[in-house]
Amino acid sequence: MSFFDELTQKAKVVAATASEKAREAADSAKISASIIAEKRELDKNYRAIGQWYACEHLEGEVPEAIADVIAAVKASQEKITQLQALREVKEAEEAAAGPDGKVCPVCGKISDTKFCPHCGAPMGE
Repeated sequence: MSFFDELTQKAKVVAATASEKAREAADSAKISASIIAEKRELDKNYRAIGQWYACEHLEGEVPEAIADVIAAVKASQEKITQLQALREVKEAEEAAAGPDGKVCPVCGKISDTKFCPHCGAPMGE
């Protein structure tokens, strides 16, 4: 009978050790996840500061240290404006396509296919 008692005691020790190791691993994972979340929050705040600072210096005098970055921001804004105008022209052309196609019930684009090439929705009957 002592053999089974000894075996039971060893099983309890092994189970307790495994439980402790699992708890430690879970705690470590929680800490790592918290660190990652805080780093993301920090990056978000840095981006907000940078965006505010850039907006403050888009007009008027630009500090020499960030002149290249501000020029790149202005160039990107101009490119976005041009692309938006191009998109509006293309949408107007598609709208003028008339009865050649069907209007997508999801995005409103015109196509003569079974599925919308823009969003993938079924075009219906």
